[in-house]
Amino acid sequence: METERLFLAITLPESVRSRLGESVRLVSQRTERVRWVPRENIHITLKFFGEMSAERKASIVTTMEGVAAGARPFTLSVTGVKIVRRRRKPQMVWATVADADEQLQRLHGSAERLLELSGFEREARSLSPHITLARVRDGIAPWEQQMLEDWATTLCDFTAIALAVESIALMKSDLKPHRAEYSVCKQFELRGT
Repeated sequence: METERLFLAITLPESVRSRLGESVRLVSQRTERVRWVPRENIHITLKFFGEMSAERKASIVTTMEGVAAGARPFTLSVTGVKIVRRRRKPQMVWATVADADEQLQRLHGSAERLLELSGFEREARSLSPHITLARVRDGIAPWEQQMLEDWATTLCDFTAIALAVESIALMKSDLKPHRAEYSVCKQFELRGT
């Protein structure tokens, strides 16, 4: 049986991806143990499904059409950069996302409830909205770690980017030898009033 690796995401307009790409351009050229996310793959993940059959995919589509019909467009803010650590070592680099009116939390909660009713497992942890910019490999050199820290510090005065959320996308991830390639399977326009 054929399957597809699926997830729900908020896709970002080119203007936001370009601004984030500019923020990482210089440091990304000088870091070897940091794997930067290609600009075209930058997004906000809402839920990861993993390998799904065509039947399960159809169920996701039907459920998410219902979720989108009851949700209205809203705005998030991309507010800065954060280095996520495990045991004090950098593990990931995120762009932080502010959900001031908790619209994203409500949308996510609605999707989780309806997807659970359709037989999908609920996420174990709560949503922590962010945009993954990079993953840090084990064995990062001290000089490289310091460069990453210095770069994040220089972005303290990052001017927030408004992000209008008007749809959710069901995305497919194709794993290639050197990176994943993402494509939109279905876009769900937020139509609530």
